[in-house]
Amino acid sequence: MPVHISREQALQSCASPEFSDSLAAASPFSSLPALVDHARHVWWQQVGVAEWLAAFAAHPKIGDVEGLRRKFGAFAELSKGEQSSVSSGTSEKVLQDLADWNCKYEAKFGHIFIICASGKSAGEMLQAVQDRYSNSPYLELSLAAQEQMKITELRLHKLLTPSHQPATGSPDAQTAERRAGRVLAHLSAAQRSSVSKRSPITSHVLDTSMGKPAAGVRVDLHRACPGSGGSVWAPVASGTTNDNGRVEDLLPPGDYVEPGNYRVTFDTATYMRACHQAFPTFFKEATFYPQAVVHFHITPDQVGEHFHIPLTWNPYGYSTYRGS
Repeated sequence: MPVHISREQALQSCASPEFSDSLAAASPFSSLPALVDHARHVWWQQVGVAEWLAAFAAHPKIGDVEGLRRKFGAFAELSKGEQSSVSSGTSEKVLQDLADWNCKYEAKFGHIFIICASGKSAGEMLQAVQDRYSNSPYLELSLAAQEQMKITELRLHKLLTPSHQPATGSPDAQTAERRAGRVLAHLSAAQRSSVSKRSPITSHVLDTSMGKPAAGVRVDLHRACPGSGGSVWAPVASGTTNDNGRVEDLLPPGDYVEPGNYRVTFDTATYMRACHQAFPTFFKEATFYPQAVVHFHITPDQVGEHFHIPLTWNPYGYSTYRGS
């Protein structure tokens, strides 16, 4: 059944006028996933930074409870649901801290703090704004845009799913089933008896110059934002290699990983400096490759597989392969 979206509905999902015009103009869509895919493309490929800022400006500040009651009519109703976990059962001090940090954040970056608040506690929200405050304006703009796209997708589902319930066995239903499966990956170990006990993505680093595992290497995992054409990367997880040179807990244990383009970045510069301090006559302080970056792609038919991304490294070269 075709999925229709009006400009007013699009504006409720994202307050960028250009985004809403483009999304409504392309309606109807063959399915809700098709609509979301187009929304991602419009957000990342068609509208500019000015439209991102317009969308940001329509949000009430996190923790600004009074503003949440006053602003934006139907738009605020959606925000109210998204921020309910922030205000419910939260102390006045935490709310005040959130408001204070939002003021600091806005003074630094020129726009309010944007985060997909659904399901997050007040403590998590406060920690997030504090952590992101140290980012550069360039990085923070990208992160805020990523969070806005998450919010937009959530609102599109809220607005359109009730009248477009997918039939059992349909692609939409299969997507919902996979989404439910991902929830299991976040349950406690006691509740996870039928789910794999390891992260679906793991890694290890071998220092071939010393012939032993490389311990203490920071490993960052990113995924290309859908619809961005690989130009915008969202942080997924970080870890540090153990004494065996391994990172085995990048993601929660589970049997599902999102399809898409990924990259793993190995911080070889910091590792090299540590090696220089330990063996100053053997290692220089700087390495020719300050980072080793490995890109890989997970297709929809591989989402239940395990991906081991090892790195064999020395100061003047490195290689990788898909391991087991």
